[in-house]
Amino acid sequence: MASGHSMKKLCLELSCPICLEYFKEPLSLSCGHNFCQSCLDQCWEGKEASCPQCREKVQEGDIRPNRQLAKVVEIVKELGSQKAEEKGSICQKHQEPLKLFCKDHETPICVVCDKSKEHKNHKVIPLDEASKEYKDQIWNFLETLKKEREKIPVYKADAARESQDLLKKTQREKDKTAAAFRRMHQCLEEQERNFLAKMEEVEKEISAKGEEHLARLSEELSSLSKLIQEMEEKLQQPASELLQVRPRLSPWVAETSSLAIIQSLAVTFILINRLL
Repeated sequence: MASGHSMKKLCLELSCPICLEYFKEPLSLSCGHNFCQSCLDQCWEGKEASCPQCREKVQEGDIRPNRQLAKVVEIVKELGSQKAEEKGSICQKHQEPLKLFCKDHETPICVVCDKSKEHKNHKVIPLDEASKEYKDQIWNFLETLKKEREKIPVYKADAARESQDLLKKTQREKDKTAAAFRRMHQCLEEQERNFLAKMEEVEKEISAKGEEHLARLSEELSSLSKLIQEMEEKLQQPASELLQVRPRLSPWVAETSSLAIIQSLAVTFILINRLL
């Protein structure tokens, strides 16, 4: 307890009265008080220079660096750091070195802990032995990880190769599909050409038949016109002459009219059927 109290007092003596932390670049004044250089600069900014602790006026020549104090501060810092490191290997409950390891609780213990009820009937081994076991486990696990790491490039190469194979297969399927559609297009285009050619032939035939039909109708129209003219002339003849032509006129007129109608209808049906 006395050692801890003394250490606490020493830490207070090595602390700046302004920032309450260890001195940083300590400066000594003529009055004997010490402060951090940065703390004094802040206190004296725009003010008259005086000791922040006793208010004694300070001249420029009364300020000097305290290098010895700075070294003591560094030494105390190192001691504090070293003590903190040692504290981790000491049992906080019994202040004894942690030389054993409880496997049940998986924690380092001291010889007093080993005899306590808390660790009664627990499996306890020396700390060094436990450390070796854990190091062996870590080593084995490390070896496993290294082996797995060695497999990864192989897996990567296999994956890349499989990916390339799939890409090639996909490309082949694309080419096959494109070729099939090209053949279908060619077949459809050929069928289209054949159908259009047949339609052109039908159109030509329809046109020829239509012209033929029109020509025949024109001829019949001309014949009928002549016949009408003759009939009109006959009407101008005397009754005795008009009655002489009657027996040969009626059958001829009937035959001519029926033939023209039948021919016209036949041609019309033929054109419609071929068009459909």
